[in-house]
Amino acid sequence: MPPKITTSKEMIIEAGYGIADEEGIDQVNCRAIAKKLGCSTQPVFSRFPNMDELKEEVFKYACDRLEKSISDRIENSTESSILDISVTVLADLARNHKNLYKLIYLSDYRSEKSFLEEQEKYMTNRLIQNELIDRYNIDSERVEGVFERSSLLVHGICTVIATTAMNYSNEQVLKIVNDELADAGK
Repeated sequence: MPPKITTSKEMIIEAGYGIADEEGIDQVNCRAIAKKLGCSTQPVFSRFPNMDELKEEVFKYACDRLEKSISDRIENSTESSILDISVTVLADLARNHKNLYKLIYLSDYRSEKSFLEEQEKYMTNRLIQNELIDRYNIDSERVEGVFERSSLLVHGICTVIATTAMNYSNEQVLKIVNDELADAGK
């Protein structure tokens, strides 16, 4: 008898992530995941009896993958600005993976925290705040507010990219953000 193939929780989350990327989080369901994995619905239901729980895990996985993508690019890049790297990764996500951008930034899976509290969970955002102090001479008492406003600006532009036919290039997005930050540092 051939060995029984197990469908792990991680496999299910990755399959849900793939569906969310291709079709949107609303299309993540037990049957779609089973089809993607080539299994019955039983392994999915045994690990995730509740689809809301599964979608929450897909959301967390998408956030973690984005953070890792930014971190990897920082580590492997000759670019000096963590801010510029982060902004271009977000713009690329909004442009090339609209459904994932919408899941991460425009869905109800975000916690009830403020935007700033949500952003501060991620190490790259703390690194950006340090860069704002050094690169734009923003004093440490003001950096959180400037970071919040600039982040909302970036996400506003990326939302336009993800939800409309308008397409700002990475260079245009960086210019808008850097000009605004230069003004904030004055």
